[in-house]
Amino acid sequence: MLQNLFETVLKRRVFSLLVLLEIGLAYVIYTNVYLIEQAINLPILDMEIGYSAARATEILGGYGPVERARYEIIMMADLIHPAVYSSLFGAVIWGMIGRNERKWLAIIPLFASLFDWAENAAIWRMFSEPLPVEYEVAQIGNYLSLAKHGLVTLTVVLLAWLLLRSLYRGIVR
Repeated sequence: MLQNLFETVLKRRVFSLLVLLEIGLAYVIYTNVYLIEQAINLPILDMEIGYSAARATEILGGYGPVERARYEIIMMADLIHPAVYSSLFGAVIWGMIGRNERKWLAIIPLFASLFDWAENAAIWRMFSEPLPVEYEVAQIGNYLSLAKHGLVTLTVVLLAWLLLRSLYRGIVR
């Protein structure tokens, strides 16, 4: 099943569409993140690598109506963003790994996206309930955030290693 997914993504038109979607979604998300940070000098919870209930309450409590509206735009874009980046990165990893026994590494970005969606659900709950943020919800969001950031970092390191290996092999040959 995963083989069919990744091979379909690697086809020229699907890959191009995913790259365009990733660029568009990243633009929407990071533009709004920048505008929020410039307006109130607070990050969004998605960008925090781990947080406590007090930190979540501080961040969410610092948002005015404009920042809340911008965060809602980010959360809407982040509904499909994990699917786009995970299938794009998974397909690239799948295509760059030569041996079949290591192709399983292509599922790392898919797990990152699952933790991303779960973290988004926890953030949405914190966002929609009155402050202060419940300790348990913040802890779950914190663990999901740490797992997501760890898997995304692992994906980036794996992609960098595969690209460097590919460059090295191209130079040596």
